[in-house]
Amino acid sequence: MYLKVNTKEELVFLVQDIEKMTLSWIAIDTEFFRETTYFPVLSLIQIASQTKVWIIDAITCKDLTPLKSLLENKKIKKIFHAGDQDWAILKQVTGAATWPFNDTQIMAAFAKLGHSNSLESLVAKLLDLPLDKSQQKTDWLQRPLSLSQLEYASQDAAYVAKIYPLLDKMLTELERDSWVCEEMELLLEKYQNPNFSKDWLKLCSTGCTWPVPFYAMQLAKWREEWAKKLDLPKRHVLADALLEAVIKENNLEGITQKHCLPEVYDDLVSLWGRLKDEHINHRENEQEIMEMVKNYHQEFSVAKRKSFKKWQLKAKAIAKTLDIPAYLVLNKQQLLQLVTEKTTLSGWRKEFLKQKIPKEMPEELEVE
Repeated sequence: MYLKVNTKEELVFLVQDIEKMTLSWIAIDTEFFRETTYFPVLSLIQIASQTKVWIIDAITCKDLTPLKSLLENKKIKKIFHAGDQDWAILKQVTGAATWPFNDTQIMAAFAKLGHSNSLESLVAKLLDLPLDKSQQKTDWLQRPLSLSQLEYASQDAAYVAKIYPLLDKMLTELERDSWVCEEMELLLEKYQNPNFSKDWLKLCSTGCTWPVPFYAMQLAKWREEWAKKLDLPKRHVLADALLEAVIKENNLEGITQKHCLPEVYDDLVSLWGRLKDEHINHRENEQEIMEMVKNYHQEFSVAKRKSFKKWQLKAKAIAKTLDIPAYLVLNKQQLLQLVTEKTTLSGWRKEFLKQKIPKEMPEELEVE
């Protein structure tokens, strides 16, 4: 069973009640839609303890800011499954920097249960129960929601609440609970410091020369700003293939007003005219921008390629020993940092990566 919250007033009471319960953690899930919008449209927020489930109707509540105090309550850990999108949309609608949090998908990886487990697979592995996915493609924006939709929505948060204590116990027994805490802190840093989209790097082919990366960066930024302004997916502002053609052909000949809205087309023409002159004024950033392109495409010197490969192999070997996915030992960004710039390794990785460091490692590498 679940309790449905339909108004801001009911939401205020719910937050007060949960904070009075002195719970050490709650499970949270969301249902949203973003197929035709830039910003996701939130439909439901499901919250569960080990004994109760609440469903907050984000459409009828309208103002969700009362949740901010709960999401930022440091005494209550928020548990998600594959929570990246949940954290982002909750920040969008409440202004909250959710913390502390934990992610059962990452917990499962550290608990030797495999890589990128779905909630369905974890429920099957840990509870030996099938998970109903009949409403997976449902329209969450329709109102009123059916009883089957609400029941389906409630079960995901309820199952996260059931598997979290089991995963927590497994990690404690493996003495890896602190490892997961470190990963959550890294995710928090990423979550609190979002960088401009790196889509532009995909537009720069290997071996491209200046000013191609400058054009790619500015055009990608322009498209994203229009997507936000119009609340449309970026591809609906201007198709990826058309953006790639502009950069490759170094002109706008393949684009007409039939490919995008008139105001978008006019602004693109204006922007392109400015870019042809502005790239000269950005030469001071050329080295930094070109280095980003080289790193993205892994255009390293022979020595750095060897270094990258050795660290990659070392990460895989450690992962095999620990029975965890290799990306949890060193992800791509961490590998790039090791071979391209001064970095410091710390935390749980330190004990494994500082041992038998391969020859020809960068001199600037430090392990503290």
